[in-house]
Amino acid sequence: MKDILVITGGGGFCGTHLAEHFVSRFRIRLFDAFARNSLQFAPHLSQSPEIEIISGDVLDRSAVRASLEGAYGVIHCAAIAGVSNYYNQPIETLRVNIIGTFNALDAAVDARVRRFIHFSTSEIYGRNAKAVTETAAPTSGPVSDRRWVYSVSKLSGEHATLRYGEVYGLNATTVRPFNVYGPRQTGEGAISNFARRLIRGEPIEVYGDGSDIRAWCHVKDLVMAVDLMFDNEAAFGMTFNIGNPAARLTTLELAHMMVALHGSGDVSQVQQSHSPIDVRTPDIHQATALLGFAPKIGLSEGLKNTLEWFQKVRP
Repeated sequence: MKDILVITGGGGFCGTHLAEHFVSRFRIRLFDAFARNSLQFAPHLSQSPEIEIISGDVLDRSAVRASLEGAYGVIHCAAIAGVSNYYNQPIETLRVNIIGTFNALDAAVDARVRRFIHFSTSEIYGRNAKAVTETAAPTSGPVSDRRWVYSVSKLSGEHATLRYGEVYGLNATTVRPFNVYGPRQTGEGAISNFARRLIRGEPIEVYGDGSDIRAWCHVKDLVMAVDLMFDNEAAFGMTFNIGNPAARLTTLELAHMMVALHGSGDVSQVQQSHSPIDVRTPDIHQATALLGFAPKIGLSEGLKNTLEWFQKVRP
């Protein structure tokens, strides 16, 4: 019989792709409050006999503990994300991302789970993160700006995850994804936002002058990185940047590239309403050296794949 893998936030964008990948090796439990429901676009998962779906909140300690009963491993993706949420739900963001992570870790220890992978974020590097390594000091913005509640909450989760690993003998790893995109992205993100507007025939909106730089990582490359670290002892107690440094361009360049790939569309520039992130690109040498990770999906291929999905599904 297969071991059980629990994915918190398993009904979301990354969670459904992880489930899709790992279902051949594990019985999967998807634990999610379904605030962002990507599972609705993956009937092959929701109807699979190998996948159990549990509707629950990571702030509910007893529900989290019950979901981990008998589990071999946990991939903890559950979180409140999205820039608008940082401003509109700052307290909820802190609660879910910090207390929810402690609840998952406590449950993992109590249930004697052997493997725990925590999804953090590249946001912990702050406004200027050019080719940053995992040893770079995390940089938050001012406490007066709600923009930074997410990064602080995720960094707290990183500390908790690695300390639980050391104290309780839990094989723990944290992952810092850099600008992940792809099919089934129901939440916010430049690529998903741009894709929705393109298929509706609306101009893409670029904030400010569009000079901010990102390196974009297709969700399938992120999933492969998690696979490479899952049973790899070299990953225990470690933190990894996961992204695609080669897929690097400005937001304005991204917008025009997506218009060209779509075959039509316009780009408009609108006033910046949130604190900008000037540059965010990863150094992935550690993941390459210890895991053998190398991104395989180029930006043009990934954007075509993503646009095709949005055109077909129109979420």
